[in-house]
Amino acid sequence: MEVTQTTILDLLSNSEKGLSIPSYQRVYSWTTRQCEELWLDVLRAGRDSRPHFTGVMLFEGEDAGSPDGEAVGRTDVIDGQQRLTTLTLLLIAFTRHLNQMPQLHDSVEGAGILPQPDDLANRFLLVPGADGPEPRLLLSREDDATLRAELSGSDLPLHPSQRVMGNLSYFEERMADSSFDAASFWSGVEKLFVLVVHADSALDAQEVFESVNSKGLPLSLADMVRNYLLLEEDLEEQERLYREYWFEAESLFYPDPASLKLNSAIKAWLSIRFRQARIGSPELVYHSFKRYVEDEFKGTRESVLKELRSFCFMWREQYRYHAVNKFYARNWAEDGQHTRTGAYVRKAANHEEYATRIQRGVREVDERW
Repeated sequence: MEVTQTTILDLLSNSEKGLSIPSYQRVYSWTTRQCEELWLDVLRAGRDSRPHFTGVMLFEGEDAGSPDGEAVGRTDVIDGQQRLTTLTLLLIAFTRHLNQMPQLHDSVEGAGILPQPDDLANRFLLVPGADGPEPRLLLSREDDATLRAELSGSDLPLHPSQRVMGNLSYFEERMADSSFDAASFWSGVEKLFVLVVHADSALDAQEVFESVNSKGLPLSLADMVRNYLLLEEDLEEQERLYREYWFEAESLFYPDPASLKLNSAIKAWLSIRFRQARIGSPELVYHSFKRYVEDEFKGTRESVLKELRSFCFMWREQYRYHAVNKFYARNWAEDGQHTRTGAYVRKAANHEEYATRIQRGVREVDERW
């Protein structure tokens, strides 16, 4: 088994015989939400001029080939097909953008010269085949026929993949925006890197796949937020920030197995602070949090921790009411932005029946909250 670190572009260009998604893999299923996350990661990498880790990808041997011989000599993608397919669509969209904007080809903005469209396609999207160029990445089922049609410009299959077409259109629309900076975007693409695990056998590949995807206790939302806010600091600063802010915040909810109440506080804070947040699973909340801090928040990491700690004090007092509009007990905002509750005024109830009903409801609130 071999483990290496490489950029996405080197991974694609060095796969001289191409990559193949085995037929037993699920079809391409990423939605525009995941595409948006990838898009923002690329833009941040280009803007900040720093490498961006896009995960672990698992490959297995040189495949013996499919029954029709199409995949002979190709490397099987055991884990990572969603990212590779999406990155392929991203590169197809960029190739089309460069073809439509020939004046960009010799631009020297950003980190380097933009590639020629044909060179981009030949290095990252196509490999030589017996009957002409073949897709560098072979997908499964209807996904493959749709991708082939998009690469060659030929007619779409009778039942095209809606995910492939929809996500390709999403990237094309983002690149058509007048604010799109092609040089910065390409600089970001060049900085995407992965850890590549190349297994010697199908058994080894399955064991690695299971370990990466199913074993161990998943990180909680609180774990991910804490690590993100503290990881880049030196050890002494990490200890100070943890002691002064994070430890106080999490101690408010003790005992709190699996950080359920702290997770709830973070979700509530984000729903007020970042109005476009997709409040749902911990992964969605975390990505929204990260997007808010990196793209909208103007303060320091310490000010984020300070605000979150202040919100947790208030949340501990108020969370059992389940009503965002009642969060008025503490001035918790640190960066000066308005929140949804900034203009909220508590009104006295002058309707006896209404007041009685509200009081009864408060008494009956589940005390676990």
